[in-house]
Amino acid sequence: MPIVNTFSNGSARGLGWSGLSGPNFELTWSPVPAGTPFTTGLYSGVDFTASATVTIVEGGKNIEYLVVAGGGGGGAHTIFNYSTGGGGGAGGVLDGTLPALAAGPYTVTIGGGGTGGISFVSTSTPGSSSVFGPISTSGGGAGGQYSPRTGSPGGSGGGGGAVGPTTPSPTDAGSGTPGQGQPGGVGSQGPTIANGGGGGGADVATPNGIGQTTDGGRGRAVSITGSPVYYGGGGGGGYADNNAIATRPGGLGGGGNGAVADPSPIDGSNATAGGTNLGGGGGGGASTPGVPDAGGTSEGAAGGSGRVIIRWLT
Repeated sequence: MPIVNTFSNGSARGLGWSGLSGPNFELTWSPVPAGTPFTTGLYSGVDFTASATVTIVEGGKNIEYLVVAGGGGGGAHTIFNYSTGGGGGAGGVLDGTLPALAAGPYTVTIGGGGTGGISFVSTSTPGSSSVFGPISTSGGGAGGQYSPRTGSPGGSGGGGGAVGPTTPSPTDAGSGTPGQGQPGGVGSQGPTIANGGGGGGADVATPNGIGQTTDGGRGRAVSITGSPVYYGGGGGGGYADNNAIATRPGGLGGGGNGAVADPSPIDGSNATAGGTNLGGGGGGGASTPGVPDAGGTSEGAAGGSGRVIIRWLT
């Protein structure tokens, strides 16, 4: 089977077969810096980390795709009670094949990550959608906080916020989008403790994709570039206690860590942002009474931007 590939000035050409037979094939994109060409085995492809327009000059190839939306921002804490924000939900993840894609222009949109909440100033926001042609994924849900406590829905849902001492609502986690991600985790409270729910992850195959308690949900492993890479990890929920020494990790695939608040400065930690171009959710913030940033804790963190990768058999 003859294989010819050249990459220059934002174009990719191939002479070969898709399945048993197929036409000549040419694909271009603009602006050129938005996409990076690659080869893996018998496949050629382009990895987009910025929005672009793809033009298929000669169609007929099956195009495999990965479309990852931006992750949601983590929720904010308050300066009252034991208070935590939920982790941001991961951006929705879809991978598959578009058969015999026709010649013409196709839009590539890279979704941005949502912003983290700031106590009494602003609420966290969801991530933005990513698009390749007819394929669109939903941005990750925003993490809940003191108000509103409920995480928002998205590709994966945002985790619920927590303000102690109260009883958690059974609906304080955002729902996920079927096929793209999981729901967030439910926040929990006690007299001197608060756990923000972890943001949902994009792994739809196992229960580990759900934001379990305060940990972020696991992302989805995709091998479109050759080796498996995880995308769409949920953000960890914030954790506040009068003796907090544990970390609250984000999910595998770019999920940011949740903040840990403790009056002891040696035990606190900051919320961290979702992974850039991985669609990870941002970590939730945390605070303890009268010590709003104890131990270096922070407000909610931003979600990570999305990604689009395409490839075809050369």
